[in-house]
Amino acid sequence: MKKILIATAVALSLSAAAQAAESTAVLKVAGVLTNDACTPELDGGGVVDFGTKYINELSATETNQLGHKDLSFRISCTAPTKVGFTISDDRADSTANIIVEHTSFTTPNETAWTNSIRYGVGKTAGGVNIGAYSVALNRSALIADGETPSAIRATPGYDLDTEWSVWTDDKDLLNNSGVYEYSVGSAAGIPVAFTNAEFPLRIALAVQNTDALAITDNTTLDGQATITLIYM
Repeated sequence: MKKILIATAVALSLSAAAQAAESTAVLKVAGVLTNDACTPELDGGGVVDFGTKYINELSATETNQLGHKDLSFRISCTAPTKVGFTISDDRADSTANIIVEHTSFTTPNETAWTNSIRYGVGKTAGGVNIGAYSVALNRSALIADGETPSAIRATPGYDLDTEWSVWTDDKDLLNNSGVYEYSVGSAAGIPVAFTNAEFPLRIALAVQNTDALAITDNTTLDGQATITLIYM
């Protein structure tokens, strides 16, 4: 899924010279339409398969940590383009209130324990939330056109030329609300144009204890998130 935003600049000029016969106001609308296009791609077609887990092998009383899997997210453009992405959870109503462990590339003890960084994986036939997963970005392994840029992020709704900043804290989990934007930039946090970029991701998964799940039939996990490209 791609979202293309056409940046439109509105400039207002007021003239109120004392000798003028009348005051004038000039409204100018300017914009740029571009043929530059970028394509998002995930390893494996975007499917992260944790295989089959047998109920009798899972804990009946404790959250079951099912480990993590790594994959890459790539953005390929027809010309150097400033573009970022957001990620939103399509199964947010099925997020279990559990802690997901082993989530991080850089911080061994980092966990996903709040809804903003947990993603849902569907419900049982009885309507019980099955579990949750997290999505982490390996900020130290980003590649853009053969270079190693800084990981940057921003919150939409502001002037993105000034609100982008280098992602420096020790948390590398991606917010699931579709609000935060992520991209690559300079050491000063300024977005840079690129043709090809690679963002290594880690998916960590946990499911509830089997007493809570009360599963009697085969149950398929149904996690889904949408990554949207945002053009600057």
